[in-house]
Amino acid sequence: MPISFEADALRLRTAVRDLVALSTVPAAWVGRGPSAIAGGLADVLVNTLRLDFAFVRLCDPNGGAAVEVTRGNAWPAFPEWLQQYLANNGRLSRREAVRDLGCGTQGGCGIVIPVGVDAEGGLVAAACDSADFPSEIDQLLLSVAANHAATAFRMARLVDDHRRAEAALRESERQLRKARDELETKVAERTAELQRSEAYLAEAQRLSHTGSFGWEVFSGKLYWSEETFRIFERDPAHQPTVDFVLQRTHPQDRAVVQQTIDRARQHRRALDFEHRLLTTDGQVKHVHFVGHPAFDEAGNLVEFVGSVMDVTERCRADQERQAIAHVNRITTMGQLTASIAHEVNQPLAGAVSSAHAALHWLEAQPPNLEETRQSLAAIITDGNRAAEIIQRIRNLVKRAPSRNDQLDINEPILEVIALARSEVQRSGVSLQTRLAPDLPLVEGDRVQLQQVMLNLILNAVEALSGVSEGSRDLLISSEDGGADGVRVAVQDSGPGLIPESVDRLFEAFYTTKPTGMGMGLAICRSIIEAHGGRLWATANEPRGAVFQFSLPPERDETAPKRAG
Repeated sequence: MPISFEADALRLRTAVRDLVALSTVPAAWVGRGPSAIAGGLADVLVNTLRLDFAFVRLCDPNGGAAVEVTRGNAWPAFPEWLQQYLANNGRLSRREAVRDLGCGTQGGCGIVIPVGVDAEGGLVAAACDSADFPSEIDQLLLSVAANHAATAFRMARLVDDHRRAEAALRESERQLRKARDELETKVAERTAELQRSEAYLAEAQRLSHTGSFGWEVFSGKLYWSEETFRIFERDPAHQPTVDFVLQRTHPQDRAVVQQTIDRARQHRRALDFEHRLLTTDGQVKHVHFVGHPAFDEAGNLVEFVGSVMDVTERCRADQERQAIAHVNRITTMGQLTASIAHEVNQPLAGAVSSAHAALHWLEAQPPNLEETRQSLAAIITDGNRAAEIIQRIRNLVKRAPSRNDQLDINEPILEVIALARSEVQRSGVSLQTRLAPDLPLVEGDRVQLQQVMLNLILNAVEALSGVSEGSRDLLISSEDGGADGVRVAVQDSGPGLIPESVDRLFEAFYTTKPTGMGMGLAICRSIIEAHGGRLWATANEPRGAVFQFSLPPERDETAPKRAG
């Protein structure tokens, strides 16, 4: 009895010692990887618990790869046993003791302990040649060791996952900081670009006197650029309104502007009109509005977006150009004084002669009424002829606004030739015409085109007056220039053009004449270009010069527009 008690006490002390040893093991596993923990458990089973064979399988609860470690060779058939057991039972749900290890005559017993429910955390297998293995204490120690390892394994997995999560978080933070820095850089660069663009746009608008605007149709709210505020002399601190625009509009233009705005809003059409503004000091500005309607996805009119340009300087320049052109016409008519007097005297002399003849036929006995009637008819014809000449002169001299009519270019050419015929004949110039019939109509101002023809003809006559030898020929022609429209040429046999002056002929105030002002050809080019055409000069062969201009044909508003 005492011997049995001492043996039990020894086994108990040994078990307590082993249990204490096992309790210190988890501390050594802190920070270790799954493989190190499985290997450490197998070493503990063999070295600390003095077993002959140990197999450890630890499974990742998150589905990761399992870790397996084997120590000792006392149970070489364990893999086959485990495979067969799982094939027969499907799972390891409880402890399994094995009395026959399949080692022939070699003794020893084994045990397999699941970790967790149905071995979800893995399993531990051990073998020993001790006769009482596995005792309850052995099983307890194995369970404690297995649970310690499973817990450490899970902690290692959690720590590893935590580290990866922290690393991923740090990487995400780094990427976010990088993306934020890049975004801030791009925002700063884009902001700087926008600020530069706004500055360039504001400067461009200031230099071109062109402002921009937006007009919300339903709310009536206006959005103006800085230049638009300047044009209207409005403080940017005050909200602009359509009523304010109408208040600043010249009283004579106000009704038309209101009607134009209402019509554009009603018919959803673009805005394109000019009108006058009254400034705070009573001055007049000319402005040109251009606006395009904007629609939402449903096709509803949302707003008008466009520009407003201060065209006061352009209008003044046009007025000055018209004034200079008027002076040029007066000067030209002064040069034609003798020719005009001759042209007017001819029908007047004819009328006086016919009147004398009528008196003569009335004094006859008996009076010859038929001859008298014919004489009176001749007086009427000559009177009308004189009136037509005077009317042409008045049209050329008077200062009237330009107007566009549909013209056969041959008509103003013939009218000018009739007016300058006496001057041409007096200068000993042989004038010929070659005017093509059925030319396309052009759209233009008759008086301005007559002024161009008169200037070109008189310039040619003046050039021919200096010719002492050879004939003095002047040819005026017109033709269909195809894509260039209608082409008119004034061709002379004079001394020709000075090569170094050809490029400057049409410059204002440039002249080769001692008494010239240098405005005639400049005005001619300005008129032709205002009509959409061009005027140029070339040498004539064998001598002389050719001044030509082309005018586009009248636009057919009824013809369908070409696509693209």
